[in-house]
Amino acid sequence: MTNEEIQQKADELSKQYNCKVHPLVFKAEDETEEIIGYLKEPQRQVKTSLMDRGMTQPVTACAEILEAYLIKEHSDSRIYDGVSENDKYYHGAVLEIYNMVKVSTNQFKKK
Repeated sequence: MTNEEIQQKADELSKQYNCKVHPLVFKAEDETEEIIGYLKEPQRQVKTSLMDRGMTQPVTACAEILEAYLIKEHSDSRIYDGVSENDKYYHGAVLEIYNMVKVSTNQFKKK
């Protein structure tokens, strides 16, 4: 699939699920095949909870969010199948969730 096709499917899923959907794209071992997944964006309170838990168990917290927000019926099963040879895709998706929580830094400086 092209990037445009992947994004188009994410946009369609966004409409279907009534939330932003993020595509996940990983390269297979042979570098020719793509492992594609679609992840619903978690709500603010889920992201806030992730930030809280991120101090002590960031990967575990992200893994729980992945289980709840990955659209499995539209995602490659290698992302979530539990087979150890596919752990790199699972862990890649987990880290992408961690990267979804963006923060802005206050730029105001007192004189």
